[in-house]
Amino acid sequence: MLIVFAGPPCAGKSTLAAELARRRNLPVLSMDATRRRILPAAAHTRADRQVAYRAMHLAAELLLAAGASAILDAPYGHQEDREELARIAADADLRLIECRVSPETAVRRFRQRGPDPVRLDLTEELVGRMVREYTYAGDWAGRARPLRVDTEALSLPECLERIESFLRL
Repeated sequence: MLIVFAGPPCAGKSTLAAELARRRNLPVLSMDATRRRILPAAAHTRADRQVAYRAMHLAAELLLAAGASAILDAPYGHQEDREELARIAADADLRLIECRVSPETAVRRFRQRGPDPVRLDLTEELVGRMVREYTYAGDWAGRARPLRVDTEALSLPECLERIESFLRL
């Protein structure tokens, strides 16, 4: 199974992915952590993110080929990233979870956690704009419709309960 957490910044992707990984003892492949490891001094450009997506997807492909499951944590805001994900998971049980949040809550979360050591370019204004402009997918390249989790309206335990139910289907 390949479990994917997608959504805009400060929507709760990493928090949910980490907790689910802990509960299920699964590896988490994060786009930000991958980019930081393979391009530690790089600017946070689209080109840098594309390299990180490719590396993360390669690791996911290898895990799937070995019969293992994994969790991916990345925005997946661009259609080409979604298409690449659909390609690598063509023979896998792909479970998509889209995390939703309002711009106001995302900015508040960003403010509470302080400057992002990975995304040095991230500001309150940019977070708000990215959340407003984020395109949620209906279906992903012909794959199953995602579970949408409103991390603003639901508590962490409620989000995880819905995710666990979705994964049991």
